[in-house]
Amino acid sequence: MRYLPIHVDTAEQTILIVGGEGAAEAKLRTLVKTDAKLLLIAPEISPEIKRWVEAGRIIWDARDFSESDLDGMRLVYAATEDDPTNSHIANLAGARGLLVNAADQKDACAFITPALVDRSPVIVSIGTEGTSPSLARAVKSEMEQLLPSTLGSLANKINGLRAKVKQSLPDLSIRQTFWADIFDGKDLRSQLRITESELEARVDAKLAAGKAGEKTGEVVLVGAGPGSAELLTIGARQALHAADVIVYDRLVSQDVLDFGRREAEYIYVGKDPHGYSTRQDAINAILNEKAQGGHQVVRLKSGDPLIFGRADEELDALSNAGLRYRIIPGITSAASAAAEIGASLTTRGRNKSVSFITGHDAEGFADHDWKALATRDTRAAIYMGVGASRFIQGRLLLHGADRATPVTVVENASRANQLIVATTLESLADDIKARGIKGPAILLLGYAPREAIAEVTKLGVAI
Repeated sequence: MRYLPIHVDTAEQTILIVGGEGAAEAKLRTLVKTDAKLLLIAPEISPEIKRWVEAGRIIWDARDFSESDLDGMRLVYAATEDDPTNSHIANLAGARGLLVNAADQKDACAFITPALVDRSPVIVSIGTEGTSPSLARAVKSEMEQLLPSTLGSLANKINGLRAKVKQSLPDLSIRQTFWADIFDGKDLRSQLRITESELEARVDAKLAAGKAGEKTGEVVLVGAGPGSAELLTIGARQALHAADVIVYDRLVSQDVLDFGRREAEYIYVGKDPHGYSTRQDAINAILNEKAQGGHQVVRLKSGDPLIFGRADEELDALSNAGLRYRIIPGITSAASAAAEIGASLTTRGRNKSVSFITGHDAEGFADHDWKALATRDTRAAIYMGVGASRFIQGRLLLHGADRATPVTVVENASRANQLIVATTLESLADDIKARGIKGPAILLLGYAPREAIAEVTKLGVAI
């Protein structure tokens, strides 16, 4: 992110605009909606700008720009129709440490004005870092349809109710969860179109319910999916938005974590196979402590928490402590990996089942029914199998598996650094070592990429 989106307070501030034609007019269409004092310097102005001057929204000084015009300014817009003039003004403003925007000259701009969806006091800013204003306008058009015209008055109503909620709920984190719950729902459009009277009734009912019962917390086990934020479920996003505390492990991507609130407490409890690992009893203790403190806790696990995620141990600890919990499943890495290679996990006429197995357990390399797994047409998705690949390979071959059995290794499934390696059981361990695969990776036993994908992997391209 090169350009940090911020909202600047314009009350009792002066903004300088230099220019009086099309470029300046485009800037002023947004600026006239602010609370700032607008000073326009230009020998002549367009009819539209003149209308704003006559309405008292702009102070017009009919002359050429002078460097002293920069004195006392909050923001500066160099918006003449002459690029060298705009660059000169931008340089002068920059030398004074002022924030300046030069029309159609991205490199001379200290800030860029985004496309705006104005539902004051709710403002949605949409920027593309100057790469594509037309794309920003397209996104704005979509947002305009989503956000009702009454959204601003709803925000003002919420502001009026905040004092009542604060008096009943003095703890900041509990108030944040309270407001998240008020707007929690699958249908965003209906949530945003709630009337002010309905909102007040909902707030009063929730406050009354809180006084009637104990303010206990809750733990939500959430599947973060294989990594791509696009594969995160709606339920998972809502849980992250409402969370006071987010307990996450090593394989959860930053894109997924970004759905949590900035004010939430983030606790890393990763298990590094080659370094420090948080003990399971320590994780259980954290979940219990935070939930007993009345917090909304999200336990965020890569993939699906119910598949090799040690969910039972955490659920048992919560149950024994008498704490409430919910489970939001996620897309497991095996499903994502199969999708990436264009393969169905089950194929009619070939395999009636697929095994989800792990390469490691609490004792080390995991043992399985190798004879059954070595049978022709058996298919399996092997989790945590990279380090155990030579062990798995040896056991299968020992029990009669075909050396030519296809195996596809998908590292970092669904992520930008995804790597697909198509190999065979005979070459599995050697190819994993040759390609430098460290994980996280899924070994798809009995699966080969579809032809188009296979051609790309032959070229050694990460896809």
